[in-house]
Amino acid sequence: MTIDYSQADVCGCTRPTACVDRNGGLYLITIRRLGTDCTDRVRTGEVSDRLEVAPSSVTEMFERLDAAGLLRYEKRAGVVLTDRGREVALELEARQCAVRTFFRRRTGFDMPLEVGYRIGYVLPDEAIERLQVLVDGTSSTCSATPSTGIEQCPFAGTEC
Repeated sequence: MTIDYSQADVCGCTRPTACVDRNGGLYLITIRRLGTDCTDRVRTGEVSDRLEVAPSSVTEMFERLDAAGLLRYEKRAGVVLTDRGREVALELEARQCAVRTFFRRRTGFDMPLEVGYRIGYVLPDEAIERLQVLVDGTSSTCSATPSTGIEQCPFAGTEC
């Protein structure tokens, strides 16, 4: 699947996969979790260590996400998410949490973070909404997810 990064300015919160590929989304989530404040810069090395990838790969992804308007990247200073980047990261996290919570509550299976993320990324919006209703009794929007730091999953009460 090829992502059209020029569409980032029209990407809505309910369809983050329209403006970021699966790997790019993982970077956005990682940056959001490493940043303790909306204005905190996250350095290349921090993301490289967390994702266990080469710093050059991180730099390349930073440049792509910067071009898409999802973060602001300055060499040697790191990155900070734009409002759109934060919105996309939050939506992807909420999708991951819905999947993991469903499996935990309905089957007792504690799904690994990465697996929950991959499933949440590919599921259609309607499927995510149904999972959220099944585990919480109400549908949820990305705005229901807290905005800074590493939070508790809004559906399960555990870190996602």
